[in-house]
Amino acid sequence: MADDEVGKPAVFGAILSGQPLEIHRNLFEGDYGRFRSGVWQCTPGVVAMTDWPYHEFCVLLAGRVVITPEGGSPREYRAGDALVLPMGFTGTWEILETVRKYYAVQARQPLMRRVKQRVKGWLRPGARNGQAADAQAGAAF
Repeated sequence: MADDEVGKPAVFGAILSGQPLEIHRNLFEGDYGRFRSGVWQCTPGVVAMTDWPYHEFCVLLAGRVVITPEGGSPREYRAGDALVLPMGFTGTWEILETVRKYYAVQARQPLMRRVKQRVKGWLRPGARNGQAADAQAGAAF
């Protein structure tokens, strides 16, 4: 990313204030598009995120952001900080200074793949009472 490159309006959530512009470069993609990593940048503004569809690990390279989970307390992150946004995250990103980060995201597994894996587990030797031998109570697909 060039320092003078202009991004597009942010689409990672609903813009609540400002005019945040984002740029991203996927540097790696795997698992049929479910896993991606790269670099992302966004200019100041406030963005509300709802039901984030990824598990995301990121390391801030530049800037400052205050992340507030719904019903939780705000926390400020700066260049050099690392954080995880869990799948399903709902809350706000208040970008105080243009943020640049490395990211790695893992998307939800398609429903049919989850069902197939569950059925294979049920059919394995040692499975009993409709549960896979290694299944745990309350485990989701």
